[in-house]
Amino acid sequence: MKNLTILILLFCFTLHSWAQDKFWIEFSDKGEYIQESGDPQQFLSPNALNRRAYFDIPIDYTDYPLNSSYIAKVENLEAKVEKNSKWLNGIIVQTSNINFVAELAQYPFVKRVVTLNTSKSQLSDKFQLDESEVDTLPILAYGFAASNIEMLKGEYLHELGFQGQTIDIGVMDNGFQLVNTNRFFDTLNILNKIHGAYNFVDNSTDVFSNGEHGAYVMSTLAANIKDTLIGTAPMGNYYLFTTEDNNNESLEEEINWALAAEWVDSALGTWVVLSTSLGYSNGFNNSSTNHSYADMDGNTTIITKASDLAAKKGMLVVNSAGNEGTDDWKFITAPADGDSVLAVGAVDAEREPAEFSSYGPSSDGQIKPNVSALGRRVVAAKYNGTLQTINGTSFSCPITAGLAACLWQAFPDKNNMEVIEAIEQSAHLYFSPEDQLGYGIPNFEKAYKILELREVTQSSGLILYPNPTSEILNIVFIEKSEGAYDLVVADMAGKVWIRQQDNDQVTLGQLSVKDLPKGVYLLFVKQGKNRYRQKFIKR
Repeated sequence: MKNLTILILLFCFTLHSWAQDKFWIEFSDKGEYIQESGDPQQFLSPNALNRRAYFDIPIDYTDYPLNSSYIAKVENLEAKVEKNSKWLNGIIVQTSNINFVAELAQYPFVKRVVTLNTSKSQLSDKFQLDESEVDTLPILAYGFAASNIEMLKGEYLHELGFQGQTIDIGVMDNGFQLVNTNRFFDTLNILNKIHGAYNFVDNSTDVFSNGEHGAYVMSTLAANIKDTLIGTAPMGNYYLFTTEDNNNESLEEEINWALAAEWVDSALGTWVVLSTSLGYSNGFNNSSTNHSYADMDGNTTIITKASDLAAKKGMLVVNSAGNEGTDDWKFITAPADGDSVLAVGAVDAEREPAEFSSYGPSSDGQIKPNVSALGRRVVAAKYNGTLQTINGTSFSCPITAGLAACLWQAFPDKNNMEVIEAIEQSAHLYFSPEDQLGYGIPNFEKAYKILELREVTQSSGLILYPNPTSEILNIVFIEKSEGAYDLVVADMAGKVWIRQQDNDQVTLGQLSVKDLPKGVYLLFVKQGKNRYRQKFIKR
């Protein structure tokens, strides 16, 4: 019996010795970098550089890679690096070294260490999905999505031909169960409109084996069955990311979101919309990492910092406001508090606030949510190909994000924050915002006209007329420029239709566009150090 006790104790000690603890480690700096002389092409992709150049975004400290010597020193403490984030300047490691945290104290470059809970416990009500059967007949054309779209006057954009064709849309969720085979996504799958997918929870490419919540979300964005269900951006270019762990609530999920956004920055094109129907407050398995309402200040939580960085790097970030309106928490959840995040609350079909929709303002006094859209009894496609009505800001968010993508497609010369501003200004409570609705329900026809007016009154240095035109486009510079020029006309998909240079001996003043197909085009002129850009329409 004594020997058995010894064996049991030895076995328990062995298990403890080999137990793997997981930590998030933030560094205080990135070491010695001579940023002024560094070559950005060494650490930023061509896509990232193009977006920065197009929108005049400076390269900053967060774009630089992590300090490799710092990582090596952490690894020397018997730690294995699982994930790293240059934006957040930190790493996730696993280790069986029971003295790991104490030994980290010797390194002055370690700013913060957080224990990440690695226990797995199924959270069946994590998203509090409230489903019910569809009990009304659809309105034709948009089908059951008519309320989603027509409440926001989104049909105006669709009728002009803007359905997200030129916009990259990244969706972060808990997975996208059977979206690759579900009949509601036949358009996406037949036209290969899902351009990328990655599971940051499992570090795999499998995003389709689970994630009922993400499947519902995607149907409000990208379903495309006429007279049954059509999403708000049915022709967008989609990238799907699993960042939410269905079996765990941990700060690691916020870090996963940051990693997905960094991937997007590197891999996607110039115009990127991020739609996220997730939020974080005080429900972590490790209660010591819970957030407080005071943390909803736009600057504190990991995911809010990452969301604002994504916006700073040119992406249009849209996020659910949260479903805590009737809970003790009550307020918005991170990253809806981000000052550059378009946070979306929920209303019902009568345009009244859904009682569950989280309240603002943020703890630093920002108007949050920014806007609101249909979130009660939204008809969405279940992973098994059936329709359900469902509730939550999880669905008002992608409804709005898809139309934001269509609006940006119409005005590609505007930056992400100009698009958000126009959406806010179009909303019905813009001059009298409320805590649960923010600026209210946006009107995307009005937002279009707001941006259209600004194109006329805020010229890019040249005037084009007549606009629209059918044959001749006159080009007049507000300030006369001298020297060689390079003129390009491209469509909204980036295809170049006309290119002229001064050695073509063409007078820069009139341009024949009679051979162009009908549509919206961008005219670019480069002359010396001057750059001009203006949109025109060919009838």
